[in-house]
Formats: sequence, structure tokens, C-alpha cells
Amino acid sequence: MPSTKLLKRDWEKDHVYLVQFPRAGTIPTPSPYALKVETFLRIANIPYTNISNDFTKKSSKGQIPFIELNGRQHADSSLIIDHLVEHFEKGSLESLSTSDKSTARAFYTLLEHHLVWVMFYSRSQDASWLATDKGFAKLLSGVKLFAFKNVLIGRMEKMLKGRCMSQGIGHFTKEEIIGEAKKDIDAISGQLGSKQFLFGDIKTIDATAFAHLSQLIYTPQFSDEIKNYIETSAPNVIDYINRIKVQYWPDWEETISTANMNTEWKKL
Repeated sequence: MPSTKLLKRDWEKDHVYLVQFPRAGTIPTPSPYALKVETFLRIANIPYTNISNDFTKKSSKGQIPFIELNGRQHADSSLIIDHLVEHFEKGSLESLSTSDKSTARAFYTLLEHHLVWVMFYSRSQDASWLATDKGFAKLLSGVKLFAFKNVLIGRMEKMLKGRCMSQGIGHFTKEEIIGEAKKDIDAISGQLGSKQFLFGDIKTIDATAFAHLSQLIYTPQFSDEIKNYIETSAPNVIDYINRIKVQYWPDWEETISTANMNTEWKKL
């Protein structure tokens, strides 16, 4: 039976409704998890519509993003993609040799459970950019902007500091964090080599890699050395990101300049 807590009550069969934060001014979303899901939807050519969570709505699990599909809610970006692969029969995006499947899983862990903490650490130190035009300032005004800038940003930084301390990265020096980030970037660059995508043809893991690497490239980090290292020591990673942008995000600039959540990305 369909859920009674749907945001989209007049849903269309086999159409995905992706609930996520509104658009930001320097990247379509500052959430690597939302960017991962949306990029996957584009790669897999699955019809979808974005719905803003208006900074308040979360899944029944308390997570953002989540999707609604055929009257059901699905949360957690990785579980969402697993469900989409099965439901829409997109197994070709998962098709790898046994050895490559093991390698892809290792890179998934590197991206989702190690490199991501560089971004979390950066935002724990200073998330104020989210209250500027690089973030959500164009969508807020008056009391809402004041509260976002002077209350919510501070709460977010405090929450992320606690998470970083619990994970361990909060105990590292900045030099140690940069060193760990460089090792991860070197591993990604080495796997990529001269290939178009991480395993030759585009796969689900490329949506994950694109989402996390884009955060390091397009959003402010605690040190410019991270982006500079990617540009100078791993230029194939920059080419890789640009390749995915051109193919699957031709509306990137329009998206961040207009904050339109449903731009036309497949040009007729």
C-alpha cells in the first residue's frame, strides 16, 4: 500500500521524485549524496523530478536525500541506487569482472567513508559560505537569512565538529588531513589512468566519485592545497570531472545561476 506521508501524492508510475536541498550557488547541491543520486539518475536515463525539502523535510529515517517511487519512500543514497538498479533493470551499470567489483567496492569505501571526511572537516571549521551567494543566500531573506547565518550555521559547525572528533579526523593536524586527501586522490588518479571513466565504460561508481570529488573542487575547503593538488598532480581527475559534467550536467551553470531544480538537461 502506498505511503500516507508522501510529498508527491499525485505521483506518476515509475517516475522518481528526488527530495533534496534547494540548489546552491557554486554547485547544484552541497550534499555529495544528493549529487550522487541525481547524477546516477542522469547516467541511467531514469525519469525524475526534483522536489525541494525547503530545509525542513527529511525521510522517515531522518535523511536527505530520499526518493519517492510508486508511492513508496526510499532513503540513504546507496540504498536508493541499489533499489533503482533493480527496479529499472540497470544492471549494466554494475556489470564488472569479479576483480573489478572488488576494486570498485574499495573505491566506494575510499570515497564514502574516508575522503568524504575532508569535506566534513572543512565545513566543521567554516560553513559560513553556505549563507552567501555561493550557498543558499539567494533563496533566503530577512529573518530566515539572519537565522540561517547566525544560528543554523553555528549549529551545523558544532555538530560536524563532534562527528569529526568521533570519527577521528578531528584529532588530525591540518597537514595530516591534507596528506590523507592526497593519498586518496593519487589512488583515484592511478585507477583512472588514461581511461574515460574509472573502469572504462561509465558505471555506478562514477556517479559516486563525481559527487565527492566535485565537493572538493567546487566548494570551499579548509585548505586550497587540496584543489591545487588535484589540478597539478592529478589532472586526469579534473578531465574526468569535466567529462561527466559535459555529458551529464550540461545545465550545470544554468542550475547554479538560476537555482531552478528542474532544468532541462537532455538537449533535444
